[in-house]
Amino acid sequence: MKQFSELLIKILAAYLILRNLGNASPLFFLPEFWEREESLPIAPFVVFLLAPILIGIVLWVLAPKIAQKIINSDENDAAISERGVVVAGTFLIGVYWALRSIGIVISEISTTRSIDFGNVAVFVISLALILGGKFITSFYRWLRTAGTGI
Repeated sequence: MKQFSELLIKILAAYLILRNLGNASPLFFLPEFWEREESLPIAPFVVFLLAPILIGIVLWVLAPKIAQKIINSDENDAAISERGVVVAGTFLIGVYWALRSIGIVISEISTTRSIDFGNVAVFVISLALILGGKFITSFYRWLRTAGTGI
């Protein structure tokens, strides 16, 4: 299970890096981007561009340690417990949502635009998913067995 979680974390890290580079690279080839008369606000652009890339690199490097913290078992067997799958899945969903929303939230805070509180809410929920694995596992088990008398 640890190897599977490590692989999923590395896939998420690669996705973050490549998706962000793929979205930003066309800007550099547009003549309108370089011929602007007004100055481009560099700080929000750099944060929006570099934050997911840096977080992806950190995730890639720390994937074995993160997988060890998520799974908490010393066994090398192939048996995957229900709890392990739920904890790993909620952690990865939380990381994905956090990385999707952090760049937008930071760029909105650093500019004078209005703040989209939907992205702030997504970021807070993603932190709860990352940090609340045990609660979500017990809630999932309660939902799964609700009304069955088990």
